[in-house]
Amino acid sequence: MEKSYEIKDATSKQPPLRDFYKDIGGYFSSLKPAILFLVIVVVYMLIITFGAFIGHQKLLNGIKEPETAIETTVASVLGLLAFILGFTFSLTWTRFANRNRLVIQHAKVMEVCYLRAGLLPERQKLEARKILFEYANLLLEIQKGLEVEKSLLRINELHVLLWHETVSLVREDIDSELRSLFIASVNDLISLSNERKIIALFISIPNAIWRSLLLLAAIGMLAFGYQAGIFGISKLFQLLLLPIAFGLVMVLIADLNARDPQRRFKVTQRPLIEVLEMMKRNIA
Repeated sequence: MEKSYEIKDATSKQPPLRDFYKDIGGYFSSLKPAILFLVIVVVYMLIITFGAFIGHQKLLNGIKEPETAIETTVASVLGLLAFILGFTFSLTWTRFANRNRLVIQHAKVMEVCYLRAGLLPERQKLEARKILFEYANLLLEIQKGLEVEKSLLRINELHVLLWHETVSLVREDIDSELRSLFIASVNDLISLSNERKIIALFISIPNAIWRSLLLLAAIGMLAFGYQAGIFGISKLFQLLLLPIAFGLVMVLIADLNARDPQRRFKVTQRPLIEVLEMMKRNIA
């Protein structure tokens, strides 16, 4: 039951607002980029405005604060915000890069396994290649968002079926080295499949990092607005630059962190497509 919940949560498009605190990244990723960008800009612009109002009131009351101290404080907070943003972007980009790398490795292992199946006795050869052909099609369907949970369950079943065919080789009179090579290919295939599933569905930016990032951004925007109010900066364009820049980076991070097939940054499927085309050309 726990597994089923995680998969459904990862592929849902519009999680309710009450789930925001449970999975901030999932909630952000479920929103359209334009909507997420507008929400971030509006919210943080309001925070800047509030800070500017406080600073402007002090200016009107004739309360002066050392400019150097304010500038140093604001620069320190915004610098820390930039660091956390860079760290968060690095985390999600590394995950995205790993997903692409695993697709290439998965396709390579699948191709090797399919070709080595040609060295098996006729029955195991036909059955193994039939399983691998369905397997490749299912992997591509998952990337299109077609019945993801059902496809994942079927892939697990195909792993078992393929292993049963591998076990049956023990009773066959074939070269032990060929048997070992095919067994190694099946092991690699199953291991890479499980690794891809874990990284794609169950690994993302922790909520603690999201909360820290959002809170630090709020503090930075408030300090920036306060500085603007103290110095009498009232031009809307100048105040908008920071939340706009922050919103753009947050949209990129949310999309890279997304686990559903509707994300804009899509993992390459070309290696799997080429393997499937190879299988079609070599159907016995």
